[in-house]
Amino acid sequence: MTTDAAAFDLDRYVARIRSFDGARFAVATEVTIPYRGRAHPVLSVRSRAVASKTLLVLAGVHGDESAGILAVPPILEAWSSEVVRLVVITPVNPVGAAQHSRANAAGKDINRDFIRFATVEARVVRDVFERERPDFVVSLHEGPQEGTFMFANRFVDHALARGLCEALAAGGTVLAKRDYFGRRLDPPGLAPASVTTRAIWKLLAALRTKATLAYSADRSVPEIVLEGASRMADEAARLRPHVDLVAAVAERVAGWSR
Repeated sequence: MTTDAAAFDLDRYVARIRSFDGARFAVATEVTIPYRGRAHPVLSVRSRAVASKTLLVLAGVHGDESAGILAVPPILEAWSSEVVRLVVITPVNPVGAAQHSRANAAGKDINRDFIRFATVEARVVRDVFERERPDFVVSLHEGPQEGTFMFANRFVDHALARGLCEALAAGGTVLAKRDYFGRRLDPPGLAPASVTTRAIWKLLAALRTKATLAYSADRSVPEIVLEGASRMADEAARLRPHVDLVAAVAERVAGWSR
């Protein structure tokens, strides 16, 4: 599959994800969203291994950030952990994915709806979160910045976050020196939670706006939001950090269960 928006086919993508249903994974439809005469399913994929820890991956919260969506098949192909259970929701915003739109069918940004839960997509994420009780959350996004970086909420240990950045760099990902707000990142690739960001979250919450990063923090669950570099022309380079991050997080979460 190509990351070219004009070539993205939701039906073909859904068929590809459903093809993983079998001995290793269970694939289910969480909800189907009708739009312009078409059904747009939100799928869940769960590894069948019995495990004490659960990693939840959110792919496609913003439909126009396609690399995270298209990284799901290689993530599943590469998955080998028997001590961490993988749960993937994809695409979280299927109408946005089909239309190459940040917003959903109603023009809403799902990643601002984790207080009101006015969108069906945010309610799906909430329900999966409550059902699966994840120990760690990774949300796959893209941004216009030079290089890849990650936001981390306050429950992500700083040493862990630095190690994840090192794992991405070791795999060939170029880490951003600044985020898309222009803030300098030290170390490159890491935008950790800070006093300032927590103040911003509180302000946004007062305005009845909340992203998954803060929603997870409210539940004492570590979350990383990966911001890949959307301007890269090389498809493999765009997908690589998404695949590598999930693998690196799984390896570290596996250590928690020993």
